[in-house]
Amino acid sequence: MYIAKIKLDQSTCSFAYATQDGKFSMGIMEYILLNDQDAVFLCRIEDVEGNLKKYFEIMEQHESTKFLQILEKTPTSLDFIAVIRDTTGIKAFEECYCFVKPPIKVRNGNKYYTVFAPDIMHLKKAYEKLKKIGRWEVLEVKAKDPVKSPLTNSQKRVLEIAYKMGYFSKRRGINILQLADAIGLSKSTAHKHLKDAVCRIVDDFIEKYVEPETIY
Repeated sequence: MYIAKIKLDQSTCSFAYATQDGKFSMGIMEYILLNDQDAVFLCRIEDVEGNLKKYFEIMEQHESTKFLQILEKTPTSLDFIAVIRDTTGIKAFEECYCFVKPPIKVRNGNKYYTVFAPDIMHLKKAYEKLKKIGRWEVLEVKAKDPVKSPLTNSQKRVLEIAYKMGYFSKRRGINILQLADAIGLSKSTAHKHLKDAVCRIVDDFIEKYVEPETIY
């Protein structure tokens, strides 16, 4: 499995067309393909300089827009729904068995897609389709890490006993040799099980709770 971040010039869509001046950007939060040409989009505007009404008029008057209605406005964002006759970007990926993960960022006349692909071959097929739509650029491609196995029974046993015997206390209740003797293992084996268990727990914490830097 691969994750790709791709920028696509898609000014045939009213969303991208309206963002060309760089003063207005938005995110496509969800979408549903209605047919080969049309899709309904749930969008959120979070960044605009100047008159927001101007950008809505640009979108409404664009030939690709079939319907547009504001849903909710707050001091920091505005949500709206629209039916747009331009599914070319999404279909280029989905027809090649690549899954588009919202939100799709829209700014400076481009759409920024995050795509999950089963392999490089399917990504390459999608790239061939993008050539027919507009200028495009791959910003990032990385392999999705396989699911790591949980702690082994030995690692869990050593970790639990170490905890109960005070190995992790501020004033350490036992040392590694005492732990090994209590479990009936050699010092090196007990140390390896404990080290591997702690490393796995730290890895899980970093993956789940430390925010990666965004390329946008």
